[in-house]
Amino acid sequence: MGDSEDFWEEEARSEAEMDARGEAYAEEIGRQWAHDNAHELAKEAFEENYQQAIEEFTSERLQSYYLKESELAVPALNSLSYAKELLKPFHKAALLFAVTSTELTVKNVLLKPIISGLVHTEDLAAFIADLTTTHTGIGRFQKLLTGILATYGGVELKTFKRIGSTKTLWEEITVVQDARNAVVHRGEDSELTAAILSTSVAETLLNEIFPRILKNLGLHLHKPITICACKLPLP
Repeated sequence: MGDSEDFWEEEARSEAEMDARGEAYAEEIGRQWAHDNAHELAKEAFEENYQQAIEEFTSERLQSYYLKESELAVPALNSLSYAKELLKPFHKAALLFAVTSTELTVKNVLLKPIISGLVHTEDLAAFIADLTTTHTGIGRFQKLLTGILATYGGVELKTFKRIGSTKTLWEEITVVQDARNAVVHRGEDSELTAAILSTSVAETLLNEIFPRILKNLGLHLHKPITICACKLPLP
């Protein structure tokens, strides 16, 4: 009798393990398919069904992600710091670091938390967010990004302009990206004014737009740039 019970228990364990492996395999296949078809997924989920995406999003998702990744803006701040140090002696290098800071902010600080709140898959969210910083892809998620930030972040990024600028901040992001690409990909020269603009754009995103979004979510920053939810900032 004991041997029989042991046999059926072993069979049950074996079947459970096979089911678990099957589910894991199916999930992996699903992840791979989603990864391979990220462009199509992005178009369907975030462009064609834009309004539904905004309606299904919640500010709690955004707040939760920021608290979990409280130092997500550190790489962007580091790149901006390098850019400012290089501005006078090496303005072309400053341009590269400043645009890197801008792209890191758009991708990791603003967009990735939103994508994660919609797709619920971290690696796929990161992959889709990467699409925004390609030369031709920066505008792919503009509608989604500006819509959700306007609704839940309290920032009208679509129309926001820096003081004294005739272009929107989003238009300026494209301008400095083009200037960077001309230097890196075509070996062209660059004026000091382009580097100055690129640092101003990066500073505005990190020091004005980002803190405003956090404030609207009941969060704030500690120096150098760590997200916190406590009631009063620590000294």
